[in-house]
Amino acid sequence: MILREIKDFATFIPGINPTRAEKQFGKQLINYYDQPSFEADYNHVDDSGEAELKFSSLNNAALNAGDLIISNALQLAAMVGENNAGKVLPLNFTKIVLDSDHLDQRYFLFLFNDFKEVQRQKERGSQRSGLVQRIPLRALGEILIPVMPLAEQKKIGAIYTERLKLQNNLNKYSALIEQFTNSIIAENLKGAMPT
Repeated sequence: MILREIKDFATFIPGINPTRAEKQFGKQLINYYDQPSFEADYNHVDDSGEAELKFSSLNNAALNAGDLIISNALQLAAMVGENNAGKVLPLNFTKIVLDSDHLDQRYFLFLFNDFKEVQRQKERGSQRSGLVQRIPLRALGEILIPVMPLAEQKKIGAIYTERLKLQNNLNKYSALIEQFTNSIIAENLKGAMPT
């Protein structure tokens, strides 16, 4: 296993400025990728695996299902799901195009979101802009990641995404159990309280 900089395998495409986009494309309705879109993708709300590509009328600015996105504010990455395909990426997000012959997308998600050494490097490279810390594209590209054979990366990436899906389902079940038990307790306490 060797250490390499992310920029050796990735191209970073910053989101577009909504004000400029409206001037450039006129009064065309633009559906922007936003924080709820990112959270849905990050939590694998709509993870249908390898999805077909969808394009909007903005061509290169539109996202496709399966694209990798970094939330500049949260410093986390996610894969775009079917529900968010066709949306346009604004400035507070960055699209990553990986060399798929050398770096697996899901392995990248694990490294970027959970690998402790990458977390340390992101913290060192962050710059505070107002209340939000952001990683400049230059610092992002210089983050060192461990590179192993692609088959191993795919295994790690698959395990990571399955864990995230399971964790998301457990959180949903936990909330349902809490609602259920609270409703039973509340029903039993109804008679004990004066009306």
